[in-house]
Amino acid sequence: MISPYALIYLVSYIGPAAIGFLALIVYTHLLSPAEYGLYVVGSSIAGVVSALFFAWVRQSVSRYQARAPQLDLRIEAAVAFAGTVAVVACLAPVAILIVRPNVGLGTIAGSLFLSFSLTAFEISQEFRRARLNPRRFAVIAFLRSALGLVLGLSAIELGGGGLGLLFAIATSFLVANILSFERDSTKPLNKVSVDYLAQFARYGLPFSLGAVAFALHGVVDRLGVAYLLGQSGVGYYGIAADITRQLVGIIASSVAAALFPIAFRSLAEQGPAATRARLKEGIELLLALICPVAIWLAIAANVVASALLGSEFQASVGVLLPLLAIGRMCGAVNQFYLHISFQLAEKPLLQVLHESLILILNIALLFVLTPAFGLSGAASAVLIAEAFGIPLGIWLSRRAFPLPFDLAGMIRLIAATTVMAAATYTAKIAFEGHGIATLLIVGIAGGIAYAGAALLLDLAGLRSMIASYLRPRLATSG
Repeated sequence: MISPYALIYLVSYIGPAAIGFLALIVYTHLLSPAEYGLYVVGSSIAGVVSALFFAWVRQSVSRYQARAPQLDLRIEAAVAFAGTVAVVACLAPVAILIVRPNVGLGTIAGSLFLSFSLTAFEISQEFRRARLNPRRFAVIAFLRSALGLVLGLSAIELGGGGLGLLFAIATSFLVANILSFERDSTKPLNKVSVDYLAQFARYGLPFSLGAVAFALHGVVDRLGVAYLLGQSGVGYYGIAADITRQLVGIIASSVAAALFPIAFRSLAEQGPAATRARLKEGIELLLALICPVAIWLAIAANVVASALLGSEFQASVGVLLPLLAIGRMCGAVNQFYLHISFQLAEKPLLQVLHESLILILNIALLFVLTPAFGLSGAASAVLIAEAFGIPLGIWLSRRAFPLPFDLAGMIRLIAATTVMAAATYTAKIAFEGHGIATLLIVGIAGGIAYAGAALLLDLAGLRSMIASYLRPRLATSG
C-alpha cells in the first residue's frame, strides 16, 4: 500500500516545512518587500538553471534507481552532475552579458551557487527516495532546513539583505549535502558505466525540456511581476507564492515521494494492473491531503496574513493567497500525478507538450491580466493556466499510461472538504479578529471537522488503516 509510505514521507516533510514556514514569517518582519524581491528573483533564476541543465540527472536517478534498487548509480550521477556544472560554467559569461545590467553580478553569482548546491542536494535525496529510505531522507531534509534558517537569519542580521539570504540558503544546501555524503561514502563506489550514462541521457534529456517548461511556469509569474511591477511587487507576490508552496506543495511532494518509486517498481515487477491500483490509492491520498489545505487557506487568507506577516505584506498577501492556493492545488495534480503517466510510458515529449502549453497560456495571460489588475491579475493567470492543465493532462495521459479515476473517492473527498469549509467559514465569522488566537480557532475548527468527516467516510482508507493497526494490538491486550 502507498499510504504508510506516504505518511512516513509526510512526517519527514512536516519538520522542514514548518521551519521553512517559520522562516517566511520572520523574513517579512526583517526584510522590506524590495529586499525580499531580490531573493525571489535570484532563487527563481536558480530554479530555471537547475531545471534547464540538471533535470535529466534527477529524472534518471528517480526512475532507474527506483526500478532496480540493487544497482548503485551514484558514480554515474556524480559524473553527469560534474560534467553539467562544467558546461554551465562555460556558458555563464554569455548569460551575464545578456542579462546585465538588469540583474546584478551578485544576484547572478548567488543564483548559480544556489542552483549547483540545490541540485546536488536534490540528487542525493533522490537516491534515498528511490531506495524507499524515508528516515534518512527526513533527517537530512530537517538538517538542511535548520541550517537554512540559522544561516539566513545570520546573513540578514549582518546586513546582507536579500542577497545575503540568497547566499545563505545556497550554503545550507552545500553543507547539508557534504555532511550526508560523508555518511554515504562508507559504501565504496563502483566504476563508472558508460552504458548507464548513455541510458541517463536517452531517458533524462528529453524530460529536461519538460522540466524547463515546468520551471519557467513556476517562476515566470514572479519574473513577470518583477518586470511589470518592480522589485517590491515581486516581494509581495513571492511571499504569497512561497506560503502556498510550503502549505500545499510540500504535502503534495510527500505523497509523490512515495507514489513515484512505488509505481515504477510495481510496473516492473507486477505489471500495469497492479500499478493502476497503486495509482488509484495515490491520487485519493494526494487529493485528500492537498484539497482541504488549499480550500482552508483560501477561506482564512486574511486571517493568516494579518496574524503572521509583517505589516508591509499583510494586505497584498491576504488578497493573493486564495488565488494562489487554488492554483497551487491544481498545479500539484498536474506535477505530482498526471506527469507520472508520461514517465511510466517513457513518453517525455508528451510531458514537454503538457508543460509547454500550460506555460504558453500562463505567459499570455500574465502580460494581459497583470497590467490590468496588478498582482491579482498575475495570480489569476497562474490559476487559469494550472486549471487548464488538468483536463489537458488527462487527455494526453490516454496516449501514454492511462490513469485510473475513482468516482466514489471523489464524492467522499468533496463531502469531507465541504464539511471542513463550512466549519472554517463559520469559525471565521463567529470569532472576528486577525490575531494568533483567531487563527488557531479557525485552524482547529477546520481541522477537527475534516478529520471527523474523513474518518466517517473512510477517505483514502484512513479509517481502515487505523483499524488494521489497532486490531492486533487490541486482540493482544484482550
